[in-house]
Amino acid sequence: MDVHRLHTGDREYLVGVPDGPVRGVTVLFHPFGFTPEAVLYGEPAGDLLIRPLDGALAAAEANGQVVVAPRSRGRVLLGNSLAWQDHLDATWAVAKDVHETDVVTVGGLSMGGQEALVFAAQHADAVRAVWAVNPLVDLARWHDDIRDGRASDALLGVEATIQEEVGGPPSELPGDYARRSPISYAAELAGIAVRLVWSPADTIIPNQATSHAHALADRLRALGGQVDERVVTHAPVSPADEPGRFAHEACDVWEQFGWALNQRPELRLDHGV
Repeated sequence: MDVHRLHTGDREYLVGVPDGPVRGVTVLFHPFGFTPEAVLYGEPAGDLLIRPLDGALAAAEANGQVVVAPRSRGRVLLGNSLAWQDHLDATWAVAKDVHETDVVTVGGLSMGGQEALVFAAQHADAVRAVWAVNPLVDLARWHDDIRDGRASDALLGVEATIQEEVGGPPSELPGDYARRSPISYAAELAGIAVRLVWSPADTIIPNQATSHAHALADRLRALGGQVDERVVTHAPVSPADEPGRFAHEACDVWEQFGWALNQRPELRLDHGV
């Protein structure tokens, strides 16, 4: 897999091209405060993660996927775009030009899941499958959960970062928060194969059942959508690790790639997917 950096204006993308035949393009969005390097090469447990995140390059190589991993740049912030429209539009322009094949899959963890879902909905005619692990689905609710102390202490003060990015609090800008929230795009997502993986123990994005992944899954089912919902439970071995944060970070990249490509049988290779 050959990985190169692509610059367009003040934006940057890591683009991985497989050594063998290309079967499609996958866009992968990274979590809040992370980098595309973490998405492609993986991130060990350390300051940002309790549990390691596997990189996508091996899965992409095995399944013949060109991978586009954008470096999030929002309205004002680097790394915390929260589905800022200019960021999504610029990523689409790169994804559709990077190879002759259409964009076929999109995915991400956490904020990456938020952006993957909004991105997929906005290009539902080209995106066949989208997966999101412990996604941010209702941005206003997440802001309020952090502000009111219902989220992990690791997020103390992050509501101010959200307000800086969006331009103010949800009470003043409800439309702006709605435009960045996948729940607002349920009708479009109902026409795409969607996988939602979430944990009820998640404290980074709490209330996954009532406000985020499960709430979106229910909405999609009501609209006749094709949704694969997986509820997972993970607990750390070390008593020093915060269980809710550990649960949030669970993301099996190989499994998500396999599911996404199984939505397009003509893309399948003999690699167990």
